[in-house]
Amino acid sequence: MVKFFIPLVVMQLSFAFSQELPGLDPNKKTTPIHASYFRPGLIKASATISPGRMIQNDANTINLSGFLEYILDENYSVRGDVIQFLDAKFGSNSVITPNFQNRLYVGVFRHFGKGNLRWYNGIQAGTTVTNYADNFLLERKTYVAPSFGIKTGLAYYVWDYFHFFADISYVNSTLRGTSFGSQHMDELFFSAGLGFQIQTRKQVKNFRIIGTPSF
Repeated sequence: MVKFFIPLVVMQLSFAFSQELPGLDPNKKTTPIHASYFRPGLIKASATISPGRMIQNDANTINLSGFLEYILDENYSVRGDVIQFLDAKFGSNSVITPNFQNRLYVGVFRHFGKGNLRWYNGIQAGTTVTNYADNFLLERKTYVAPSFGIKTGLAYYVWDYFHFFADISYVNSTLRGTSFGSQHMDELFFSAGLGFQIQTRKQVKNFRIIGTPSF
């Protein structure tokens, strides 16, 4: 009787553990868990060189751009951008040749996708500060204009601390009070590079995730 009971208990324990721990059952397939680095509470930032194209002013520009962004939830974030004019190649049809130009924006972004590959769109309001030479009056002027921007891009999160991104921006502003009347200073910008991030919220984990880059 004892010899029969012991094998029966062993069989019951084996069956019970195989039900509670599916990984012990060779007939059941397990799906590996991949870390998702895009999470609410994430703070992102970066700075990079951004080429630009002035639409009405016939000029190709070089700018230093940077952003700071906070992820509110899986779909929305708040982001601020700054674009600092560095240099430009002006065409023969250029009317305004800025010596200094700074654009500052803040707005809301919408994120699409799942996992670590995310597409985003955003709209921002801000200001454009321009210092330019008025060739007709032979003097320099500084003008502050309201502005807005639209941005679309793609980001791939590869680790807890950094991601890659690429985006295109359109900004709209008008320079008023020049010797030639009001001048549109609309511009297209392209930005790409390495972004840095840090998580500000603690995540409850029931399993261990090895935080190494995933390429």
